[in-house]
Amino acid sequence: MINAGKFEEIYRQHANAVFRVSLRAVGRREIAEEITSEVFLALHQNSERIDPDQLPAWLFTVAKRRAADHWRRWYLEDRWALTPQPEQPWQEPELPLTTLLEKCSSLKPIHRACITLRFVHGMSREEIASQTGLNEVQVKGHLQYALKLLRESIGSDRIPLPSRGEVSADV
Repeated sequence: MINAGKFEEIYRQHANAVFRVSLRAVGRREIAEEITSEVFLALHQNSERIDPDQLPAWLFTVAKRRAADHWRRWYLEDRWALTPQPEQPWQEPELPLTTLLEKCSSLKPIHRACITLRFVHGMSREEIASQTGLNEVQVKGHLQYALKLLRESIGSDRIPLPSRGEVSADV
């Protein structure tokens, strides 16, 4: 187990090197800073299982894996953005979004909040994340899951739900 003093010493000794590896891997300073903080958070959480002799290699391995995760997410989102979405004419829903949210009992409060902020208030994922204290990936997941639950609860064939920025006038 690494105590607080030992942890600070390890951080001072290896933080710059971990940051440089991360920066080289992702090319963006803010992402490299996030990765560096995630690496040391992982060190703190797994300190009982890490052999101190293997520490520098462990830190660099975690940094490289986090950078790879970043690129996987980036490529996935980029590929999704470039995939042509079938054009469907917008049809006004039979019920306002607030009524649909009330009728779907399987939605958790965080799902309702994300859906409301996105489709009623027209906020972006970044704005929702700052408003709710979640990160953008969590917001995206909550929105996707909430829309899936809403579609399942009302039958997606009968009532179209708002998509990307489209909001019912009666909401």
